[in-house]
Amino acid sequence: MKNLSEFHDGLFNGLWITGKTVHIFLSTSAGGQHVLVAEGVAALRSDGVKAGNVIFEVLERGPDEIVLQDIQSLYDLHPGSRGEAQGAQLRERACAERELILEISPSYGATVMLLASSLSLWKREEWVSQVFPKAVDGAMRSA
Repeated sequence: MKNLSEFHDGLFNGLWITGKTVHIFLSTSAGGQHVLVAEGVAALRSDGVKAGNVIFEVLERGPDEIVLQDIQSLYDLHPGSRGEAQGAQLRERACAERELILEISPSYGATVMLLASSLSLWKREEWVSQVFPKAVDGAMRSA
C-alpha cells in the first residue's frame, strides 16, 4: 500500500473522464496543484462531492491488496451469494491483470475509488503541457 500523504488536508478539486482515462485534480494543503491520471479504468465510484472537499488520505493499493469488499463497492454488487460469486470473479480478473486500486477518503466531502491498470501523478503545469493536449486530441477523435 502506498499512502500519498502529501494530500492529507489538501483538496479534491474534481475529475475529468475521457474514455477509460480519469484525471483527478488534487491540491496539497500548501497549495501545490497536481493531477493523478488513472489509465485503463475498469470501475469508478465517487460519492459525496461538496464544495470544499478536504482529503483525509489518498491510498494506492496493488493487486495483492484488492479485497472482495473493494470489488463489491466499485461494481455496486448485490449482497448474497450471487453478488459474492460475481465479485470473486471480478477480483480474480483484476488481480490477474495486475490492476491497482486508488482510494481517496475524505475528512469532508467526496470519496473516490477506482480500479485501473496504471496510475501516475503529475504536477498540474506538467500535466497541462504534456498530458492534457493528448487527452483533448483523443477525446476529439472519439467524439
